Amino acid sequence: MELSDRLNRYIAEVRDRPFQWHVWDCFMFTNGAFKAMHGRGYADDWVGQYTKDGLYLKRDDLRKVFKATTLDQALDKKLTRSTSVPPKGALVTTDRARQWVIGEALGICTGSAAVFLGATGLLQFQIEQTTNSWVLDA
Repeated sequence: MELSDRLNRYIAEVRDRPFQWHVWDCFMFTNGAFKAMHGRGYADDWVGQYTKDGLYLKRDDLRKVFKATTLDQALDKKLTRSTSVPPKGALVTTDRARQWVIGEALGICTGSAAVFLGATGLLQFQIEQTTNSWVLDA
């Protein structure tokens, strides 16, 4: 099955799954998309590392855990930043969706658009509304 088909199937499966703190957030959604496409998440070792006692860590604590000052720096350690239009399946960020403590939301490029996790399911934004993108090393 092609990467595009695996991504489309994953998106169809989770399309109406609502946001749930610590269980189904933007990281879990996007890491799951990478698992569906590539057989592994882009940051499986991050699962459970950004919460403590049922709450998200504060910015200073996140910086210590991930040894990065910004979300972009942390993602740069895991993936290759794309300098062109994000390809389908790329991890993308936007400042126009739920941002929480990380300052931006994580989503997945679907071609000319990107999908992000919303309160009741996936939201679609035009690719021009994304701020950065990353891909797995070739």
